[in-house]
Amino acid sequence: MNQNPQLIRTVIVLCICLCICCALAIHSGSRAYANENAFPVRLKMKRSTTAASKVQVAEGTAEQVPTCTTDLTRQLRTLDVPGLAAAIVKNGRIVCTAAAGMANIEQRMPVTPDTLFMIASVSKTVAATALMQLYEQEEFRLDDDINEYLPFRIAIPAAPTAPITFRQLLTHTASIKDNTKYINCPGSCPYGSALGAFVTRGADSPISLADFTKGYLTPGGAYYDRTGNFKPNPPGTASEYSNMGIVVAGYLVELISDMPFDQYCRDHIFKPLGMDKTSWRLAGIDRSILAMPYDKSSSGYVPYGQYGEPDYPDGMLRTSVKELASFLIAYMQGGRNNGRQILKATTVRDMLKRQTPLDPAQGLTWVSQSVDGRTVWGHDGADNGAGANMWFDPMSDEGVILMTNGIWNADSALLAALFEEADGY
Repeated sequence: MNQNPQLIRTVIVLCICLCICCALAIHSGSRAYANENAFPVRLKMKRSTTAASKVQVAEGTAEQVPTCTTDLTRQLRTLDVPGLAAAIVKNGRIVCTAAAGMANIEQRMPVTPDTLFMIASVSKTVAATALMQLYEQEEFRLDDDINEYLPFRIAIPAAPTAPITFRQLLTHTASIKDNTKYINCPGSCPYGSALGAFVTRGADSPISLADFTKGYLTPGGAYYDRTGNFKPNPPGTASEYSNMGIVVAGYLVELISDMPFDQYCRDHIFKPLGMDKTSWRLAGIDRSILAMPYDKSSSGYVPYGQYGEPDYPDGMLRTSVKELASFLIAYMQGGRNNGRQILKATTVRDMLKRQTPLDPAQGLTWVSQSVDGRTVWGHDGADNGAGANMWFDPMSDEGVILMTNGIWNADSALLAALFEEADGY
């Protein structure tokens, strides 16, 4: 049989080239796999859900979120509120949302999962997040005296030389007291409660955080009251819920970041998490989806109108259950969501553990409580015509968010029902 030497050489060269290409492809794939798995990132404290999160982001709003089975319409009468919205999150995603009632009765605008509610003291968890981001950048230590960072000195009259620490601000142990003359609805504000004289109706307060903080906490200040603004205890020796302490924390964010507090939160928390409609300010907010806060009289629900307060970091955030869910999921996943890390996992763990012997339930602004036998972490809030809950169970990786534009009665049964529903997903 005759053989063609030239043909044989050509075939041999082609085979060698093919082998080299296959070897390079295998090597490249192996190297990529090795790099991908060399440093596995655990976004949650239990297990990673990176892939699931990326799918959710990629799909955006194309996939309709199911409606929760818990009946919110029946709850309107039980809780005595004009509108409700809820969301359940689990395993790094929103598993369902629900809405009932009216966001604005006069405009016949129903509540939807995209309705923006004022979330009152749940806002404090966002203020704390902003401050702890700066802590991660080693701008301060939690037990530093805040006076080292302020352009004026704050002294507690009961102990004028005692330091006031960042940790004390975030655990309500700084001995800074809420004066109802200047702090609206510092505790509960049932139906029939009037807005305080210091509230700005229809707009944001024109008083800056700098002016309000200095005026409230320094002798001779426009809002200073030696007995009304401070507890009769040295800082760090007594625990009493303090809205004004969080206001100071918000002002420190401004000073340390050299950026307005609301802008800092927008750039470093809301934008990374896709919370595009969320805002501390009425100015520029989308009023077409903004819930009206309501009082109630014998003739029915009465609108308070939108309003602003100078102490806004303690409770004036407006957001929806869907957007706040993105924030909650980040905490449930060790500070990460939407492919963005807003806090380190170690920081989240520190925030969600006991921080003071004065209150075993107190973390860094976040608190723990029992809901139907399960220990959950989060916060609740109430203001005139506003109520909110945000809680999650680290053991089951389930979270619940609930918002209203009224003042509800006991909401523990509804929270328990939503967590029970979460167990089924």
